[in-house]
Amino acid sequence: IFGASSLAVVTVAMCFLIGATGPGITATGEALLGCVSDDPYLFRTFVHVVQPADGHAHVGTELVYATDDDIEPPFKVEPGEATRGINSQGFAFVIALAVEQSPGNMEVESVPFCNLSERMMKDCSSVEDALQLLEATPSVSPAFSVLLADAFGDLAHVEVGLFGTAVHQRFSKEKPGLAFAVNCYQSQELKHFNDPAAELQAEENNNGCRLARGRQLAAELRGKLDVAAFRAILSDHGNRERNPEENPLLKWWGYSICNHGTRKNHSYDATAAPWGTVSAEVFQPSLRALHYNYGWACGEKAEFGDQLFQSRSWSHFCTFVSPFDGQLPPSHIACTTVEGEITPEAQPFRR
Repeated sequence: IFGASSLAVVTVAMCFLIGATGPGITATGEALLGCVSDDPYLFRTFVHVVQPADGHAHVGTELVYATDDDIEPPFKVEPGEATRGINSQGFAFVIALAVEQSPGNMEVESVPFCNLSERMMKDCSSVEDALQLLEATPSVSPAFSVLLADAFGDLAHVEVGLFGTAVHQRFSKEKPGLAFAVNCYQSQELKHFNDPAAELQAEENNNGCRLARGRQLAAELRGKLDVAAFRAILSDHGNRERNPEENPLLKWWGYSICNHGTRKNHSYDATAAPWGTVSAEVFQPSLRALHYNYGWACGEKAEFGDQLFQSRSWSHFCTFVSPFDGQLPPSHIACTTVEGEITPEAQPFRR
């Protein structure tokens, strides 16, 4: 078993995100967030519970090396950083990397996103709190599409990066709606800063087809969206037949929401790694709950040897709940391992 606490930490967030709230959209009117985490199969998520010395407790996921091999990560983050999470107040966030243009020779002093994600989990109780934090930050690195939701039923889609911050959409119980994010900007303010290969209208990449498929599935389930319905969307294989070698964003990364990228090799080459879904998550703010699935949410086993660890994919969600503030001393608790096992320390947080 690989110990999560001893591993180097990276973040590579090529993802599909969905958010929903309000009567006629979700089954109960509550807000929900869902996502898949797409990464090279050697990089894995694990669930953690964090009680900081000051601020709110949360349950979330980290991304870590599954081995101690000295492989250069795309960019480093702080150990313990949540790449998505929900805190004791029922405030949740999920992220997808936005593939933006290079700033060239432009001098940009940006705030690391890890600083913002830590503050969101520690200090924010609502979508409004988080929007105030993000909108006060003029430049962020790396760039992300961020979906926010809270126990009040509020939902927002905000984009942050080197070129600024833009609130793309806001919804609530009084203004029901759906939000989707892939690996590009969608807001009027920032979409012209997308890398050309990431544009939604660029048919060769997987952004447009995943976004369209997510919208189609959500429309079919409108008014019935709940945790099980989100799971069905995150398990979808529409466009799986397309050749992942042709993806200009990342070669060997597939086109379906539940992503089965592969080179069809028997062995894994870290220098030319295939990418796919290493976990799926649904956040339910009304219950302070993270519903977590290791590997593919569809539950399939690996078809090829380069789809490392995927034969351990679960066929169900395990639910973890954020502790209340002060329930624990300051702590960082690994609730799952990079091999998909649930740790004994997770028991107090399972439902």
